[in-house]
Amino acid sequence: MSSRAPWRCCAPMRSHTYANPRIHSAHQAKHTLARPVRKPVARQEKKPAVHNEIINPPRSTRPPLLVNPSREQFESYWKYLFEVGKGYVTFYKEGLKATLANRKLVKAKLERTPKDDLPSIWNPNFVPKTFSRADWVLLWRNRHDLARLPIFGLMVIVIGEFTPLVVMLFDGLVPYTCRIPSQLLHSQERAETRRGLVFNEFDARYPGGVFDPKLSPYAARNQVLRTLYLSGDMWEKLRIVPPGMWHIKGKLRLAFLEGDDKNLIKDGGPMDLVNEELRIACAERGINILGKSETELRGWLSDWLRLTAAEDGVERRRRMTVLLLTRPEQWPQTRDFPVPEWTL
Repeated sequence: MSSRAPWRCCAPMRSHTYANPRIHSAHQAKHTLARPVRKPVARQEKKPAVHNEIINPPRSTRPPLLVNPSREQFESYWKYLFEVGKGYVTFYKEGLKATLANRKLVKAKLERTPKDDLPSIWNPNFVPKTFSRADWVLLWRNRHDLARLPIFGLMVIVIGEFTPLVVMLFDGLVPYTCRIPSQLLHSQERAETRRGLVFNEFDARYPGGVFDPKLSPYAARNQVLRTLYLSGDMWEKLRIVPPGMWHIKGKLRLAFLEGDDKNLIKDGGPMDLVNEELRIACAERGINILGKSETELRGWLSDWLRLTAAEDGVERRRRMTVLLLTRPEQWPQTRDFPVPEWTL
């Protein structure tokens, strides 16, 4: 974890807002450009002894275990392939069952929630006061999975054992509970590779970063869609971002992160997250996770929460804008950093 003051100890404070990027150049050089690349200082941390069910969503929101036989168990190669196919079908069935079970959990939670505190797809920025972090994540993941359930369920019925060969090409059609380990790994590898290339392009085109005079909110939103891997591989190959994608995916991701940040701070913080949830939370914020230790990732997530914390919603969005448009290795070291007048 970072050697700087932990996010719990940092009271929200007003950062500097600049409409004209030229008037803050000296301040920016002090806080960002002249700062050497850094990363959280690793130190030994004790893991929580008890699983925190308030902050960690149910295990059913993540893919089940995939059990495949070893090749040595079978003399016939075709028999081996048949058993592997059966293993995948079982995996997908368990994933689909988990999605339906999660739907029941969400329904039960909504029935216990006061009417004036119910979440709504028409107001995604509203964070119910009676929701824990686990409730919030469960709600959003189940919405994501249910939207993909009809098409994916039909694929499993029609092509059965051959489903893994098809879904590798269409990540967006697969509920999260049905994503096999190799699919998750390849997706994360592509996301991190793309993120590095996109930031290289961004740095070359906008040397001043988030305060570059040539950077418009529209270009900033497209940058975030690409670095967070929200725009598909097809659109990336075509070198375009479809009109309206920010409203479909970008706004919803920011709404989820705002609620997730609030509940993470309220319900225990990064130290109470299990390893799988820690890695998912970092990836959702554009933090590379491959090859990183738990200590490093808890440090990065703590830095995100500490640097973006603010009572005012607009202020919080401006802080998030700076971090999302900056490589994590170059994030500000203190909370007193300049923010743009506009938001994503």
